[in-house]
Amino acid sequence: MNNFLLKIIGLKETLFDGRAVSVNLPSSEGELTILKDHLPLITALKRGKIKVRDENNQEHLFEIQRGFLEVNPNKVTILKHE
Repeated sequence: MNNFLLKIIGLKETLFDGRAVSVNLPSSEGELTILKDHLPLITALKRGKIKVRDENNQEHLFEIQRGFLEVNPNKVTILKHE
């Protein structure tokens, strides 16, 4: 299995809760791509787009103003602030 669990949580609702192959997002240090088995990481996110490629190879786009990313072994959580 070449994917990981991804949750994108907004202030009022969960925007994505499923398996993903990759996620690209704008961190405070630059553009990040998260794949399966990524090293653990916590970082702030800045304004931009989150691009998710799910396990069915469909692409999902989300706008973000700011937030936080937490990467654990094969589990990624994005807290999206409006």
